[in-house]
Amino acid sequence: MVLEELLEQLKKIGIRLTPQRQEIMLVLVERFQEGGPPLSADEITRHVRMRYPGISLDTVYRTLATFTKEGLVRELQFRDHSRRFELVRKGEHHHHLVCLSCGNIKKIPYCPEDCLERTRECYPEFEIKDHSFNVYGYCPKCRED
Repeated sequence: MVLEELLEQLKKIGIRLTPQRQEIMLVLVERFQEGGPPLSADEITRHVRMRYPGISLDTVYRTLATFTKEGLVRELQFRDHSRRFELVRKGEHHHHLVCLSCGNIKKIPYCPEDCLERTRECYPEFEIKDHSFNVYGYCPKCRED
């Protein structure tokens, strides 16, 4: 159901629904439903190439940029400068724990609202539109090594 809703949304805003774009959205929806970490464009390309072997990384990046511009996908950049992408769903907001050793990413299921409120108090003239909060450390597996 989520996929059909998103594709309908894209149609309504005038985005042409090529089979490749639909497949990219399907990959993002499946990852969202699994609860897995955000994907890199390379990972998305590998998944899409299973059905569309000719798709280029450039096409995937352009599609992700379109989806991001329309607010359906969030682009995340982590300390290692990797760019990752995840589906944005209304009412679903989270942040991330990132392992400095293996790069494993876990969702933090809440938002540090008190930090945002303090920022608004310190900089009332600044209109906050979005924010990102990442916590870096070592996962249990890497701490054992």
